[in-house]
Amino acid sequence: MGRGGRALMVKVFKCLFCESCCLFERESEMPTVFPWEKRLLEEYSEGNAARLAFKPILVYRDGEGNCVIVLYRWLINGYCPFYDRGTGKCKIHDSKPLACRMYPLILELPSGRLLASQKCEWVRRQGSRLLHMLSKHPELIPRVFPSEFKAVREVFTEINNISRFLEERGMQRVDSVDSCNKVFDVDDYMARFG
Repeated sequence: MGRGGRALMVKVFKCLFCESCCLFERESEMPTVFPWEKRLLEEYSEGNAARLAFKPILVYRDGEGNCVIVLYRWLINGYCPFYDRGTGKCKIHDSKPLACRMYPLILELPSGRLLASQKCEWVRRQGSRLLHMLSKHPELIPRVFPSEFKAVREVFTEINNISRFLEERGMQRVDSVDSCNKVFDVDDYMARFG
């Protein structure tokens, strides 16, 4: 509710197919993916000229030196290999990772802060007024970005559940897999030892 008990009027996000979400220059902008999403992307790229690269960014380690990768950073230099520059659409739209589905919302890790990308043309057109309103009334975020917020919730819930599972087993977060004896993707680890 706004001042005087009036409901705040908000515009609902509508993708303008501007390409900003699929063009990457800095690593911090690049999507984060779960291991099962990584494997699906690799599957889609087979027989395609696309070479995919990933870097572990959320890793847990047990006392024996075994590491579990929860999230990867999908390293993309330039346009996403699945972005069709002719149509302005994603070639794998129905199966794209959660990080892509939530755009222009970005879940900052590990802080859990929710941001709206300034690269998004729709967000820029709304101006600072939109961002100011959402910072004062975060309860409006699901109304402005309904399907995107649903993807954010899914990612946040998944990360929290996985982290709790690993921490209950005595695992601790580490910065890399460099000193690991064995490395598992989290879903493989949970299937074997969960």
